[in-house]
Amino acid sequence: MFTKNKKNSTEITILKSGDLNKFIDSHNQYKNWIHENNFKASPGQYLIIPSNDGQIERVLVGRSDSNDVYRDFFCYKLSKSLPNRNYYFSNLEDGSTLPYLSWALGNYRYNSPSKNTSKLYLPEMIYDEVQNLVKSIFFTMDLINHPANILNTENFSKTIKKYFDDLGCKVSEISGKALIKENLPLIYEVGKASDYPPRLVDIQWGNKKSKKITLVGKGVTFDTGGLDIKPSSGMLLMKKDMGGAANILGLASMLVLNQIDINLRVLIPIVENSISGNSFRPGDILTSRNGTTVEIGNTDAEGRLILADALTLADEESPEIIIDMATLTGAARVAMGPEIVPFFSTNEDIATTLQNISFKVQDPVWQMPFFEPYGKWLNNDISDINNSPNTPFAGSIIAAEFLKKFIKNTKTYIHFDVYSWNNGTNSNIPKGGAAQGIRAIYKLLVDHIKN
Repeated sequence: MFTKNKKNSTEITILKSGDLNKFIDSHNQYKNWIHENNFKASPGQYLIIPSNDGQIERVLVGRSDSNDVYRDFFCYKLSKSLPNRNYYFSNLEDGSTLPYLSWALGNYRYNSPSKNTSKLYLPEMIYDEVQNLVKSIFFTMDLINHPANILNTENFSKTIKKYFDDLGCKVSEISGKALIKENLPLIYEVGKASDYPPRLVDIQWGNKKSKKITLVGKGVTFDTGGLDIKPSSGMLLMKKDMGGAANILGLASMLVLNQIDINLRVLIPIVENSISGNSFRPGDILTSRNGTTVEIGNTDAEGRLILADALTLADEESPEIIIDMATLTGAARVAMGPEIVPFFSTNEDIATTLQNISFKVQDPVWQMPFFEPYGKWLNNDISDINNSPNTPFAGSIIAAEFLKKFIKNTKTYIHFDVYSWNNGTNSNIPKGGAAQGIRAIYKLLVDHIKN
């Protein structure tokens, strides 16, 4: 995919459409070839220029003239289309990393190696950074793309342990009825109906004296909806209901691989929301880790339940920041569509900074409001709260308000309602499991640690 050796590599020249005529004027020998092939230097369009002996002399690739959201992702089609050989960018800005990430994403294949053996020269100064970014993102996408018969709760846990053990992290697990003993009852209740036991994976890494950051990810390996069963069409993508966990794990991987000075904890509650004789039921009243009683208004609102226990556990240490990611509500997709990740924050300064960063790194997120009046809709007559009040409105906000009730000590809490999937609307990345928001969060945390 990448090489440190520039020798014998073929030049790739990046052109904006507005610069094409100037390029032709200074390379008149290419004029007819460019016109005959109708090359306009539109974003992602490429043209192979042959030499007199039939070899490749140069490659031209188009880049956006404007400040498009994905302006640096112009190599996605290029990397899987060029003949197999080595290439290099001749006119890319020093330190620019996103075109290399774009090249790598074009080579991604789930569960099989890419057929393209082309390599792109990657400068020494950004080599490790880009490789670590690619490894983390591919790890996230692979996890989401795994079908649920492969990534059951046990295998998910084993995969996490192997990956982070190899990175030098401390990884522990609480599984099955031990969850009750360790006072994680909601995780147990949601996952107890499956043949694959529920569990909580706990990853710790870094300097205990550094800033404490805790990450939490929803890991529902498959969601039938429980007794409030989904229609078949609603289950087709439910292997991705662990996409919040996958994205959190990719973010953690970035932080660890790049040796960021941080005291990191990652909590991943893992369950399969199945149906059996002992499934939790609509109308049940469950008691959470912090003693809050929850009436089950809908068994398909299970993700917020497992997150509630994990967030309570995270909050007990009063970390500086808690961040969770979850494929939580369809309402978030209605509000923002599949490509923009909505988030909720108790810290307005950090929220503003994050949103600005996200568009700079071309990984868009957008702040939505915590709104306490909607949070009151969760109040209940026979329990403290209901997990799914009977209202068609503000589903993503209500879910966020539910989760916020389990944060008592931590001043900065950020919740992401992530889709974790590309159904083809974004032509700059592979279809299927998607790493969303984590490059923006990574940059935010790196900058925060430095300040």
